[in-house]
Amino acid sequence: MKIKKLKFLEGAQKAQGLTVIIDVFRAYTTAAYLFSKKANEIFIVSQIKTAKNLKKKLEAPILIGERQGIKLKEFDFNNSPFFISRENFFNKEIILSTSAGTKGIIAAENADKILTGSFVNLKATADYIKNQNPAVVSLVAMGNNGTTKADEDELYAQELEKLLKGKETLTQNQIKDKLRSPAGDRFFNKKTQSEMPKEDFEYCLKINKFNFIIEAVKKENDIYQLKRKAMDE
Repeated sequence: MKIKKLKFLEGAQKAQGLTVIIDVFRAYTTAAYLFSKKANEIFIVSQIKTAKNLKKKLEAPILIGERQGIKLKEFDFNNSPFFISRENFFNKEIILSTSAGTKGIIAAENADKILTGSFVNLKATADYIKNQNPAVVSLVAMGNNGTTKADEDELYAQELEKLLKGKETLTQNQIKDKLRSPAGDRFFNKKTQSEMPKEDFEYCLKINKFNFIIEAVKKENDIYQLKRKAMDE
């Protein structure tokens, strides 16, 4: 198994083989919590226009999304795992669009298979990849807005690579200590608690909370559907 570590939208475009698009703060943590809250279907798009057009085709979808951490106008929720955890999404259709993570999946056109990357299902993702045993694995740390380094995404790539190679990983407390500052500073700014609450930091770093993977399957141009697959099924 050859492991390639890539970055940003440029890296997503170069990704090959089984690809993990990593967005810890917060897109793919949010997606995991949506599945835990029994959302029926989750569609991801990179463009706001696509989200609005898709909304017209679905029954009564819920729109979740942000740009630079701020909830998109006319969307129902920000991309916050804490806010999501307090709502009822049973049997709901979701449209999710974010600054980096969702754009990364859309950009990964050369990947054989795409998984999402977040700490809440780190071990499940590693176990799935080892079971698949692909020739090439691409780990894409999407970073901030898909253009600049994000410590949380790079640390996830490091820890996932350790698991794939059978090496010892950091503890949850060690990961929190590494990411509290500067990566986590955004969640502790009093001025932005309505958009990026402090609870999001904790929710994003509940290591291995969920025992399922999330695969992204292309539906049409600029639309992928996220599929939950439990590892114990």
